[in-house]
Amino acid sequence: MPPVRNKKSKKGTSTSIDTMSISALRKKIRDNERALRTKMIHSAKGQVGLERQLKALKLMLIERMIESKEKKLTSKYRMVKHFDRKKVERAIKKTEKLVSDAKTPQEKESSRLKLYELQIDYNYIMYFPKGRKYMSLYPTTDADNPNMISRRNKVRELIKEAMENNELGSLNKRFREEMKLKIIEKEENNQQKKKQQEKIQDNNTNMIINDNFFGSDDDDDNE
Repeated sequence: MPPVRNKKSKKGTSTSIDTMSISALRKKIRDNERALRTKMIHSAKGQVGLERQLKALKLMLIERMIESKEKKLTSKYRMVKHFDRKKVERAIKKTEKLVSDAKTPQEKESSRLKLYELQIDYNYIMYFPKGRKYMSLYPTTDADNPNMISRRNKVRELIKEAMENNELGSLNKRFREEMKLKIIEKEENNQQKKKQQEKIQDNNTNMIINDNFFGSDDDDDNE
């Protein structure tokens, strides 16, 4: 007698949202929104479950979008960061020698301060937000651009603060949360604009229906 094969249940083959791609997540979100909008759910419990799943799908989509952006930017700026790191490492090595060879307390203190600034530069390169376009410490173009200088200094100050508070390890998580909040805020604004546009369209449709409900004046003249 041939061995009996266990059939895989449909439930076991369902795809977990943790492994879904961005396109699959977007499709699932559209399907859920359509189901909620067209009242395809037959129970209050089913509606609550679908709303919870929709929220989880949207949060996972944001995570996937952030991961995708980080991966893209990491690849794009890999060589720029590599060259910046090499320059800073050489400067650190040179300054460490100045500290050890200093002949006066003033020289030693000056070299130590310079070394500290270089350590900030090094951590700037290593812990720069993965989801942002990297701003080189040694730009070949727009080196005197005040906007670029201001943005670079702002990130540098965040790195310095994290160094002083021993929080470098959790810095990327913080940047990720900030990015997530910005995406959520943007999506909420887009949803509000979409609802306003739909409301305007509905009002315009109702006005057209009301104007034509009893027929136009031309229709009366033709009778």
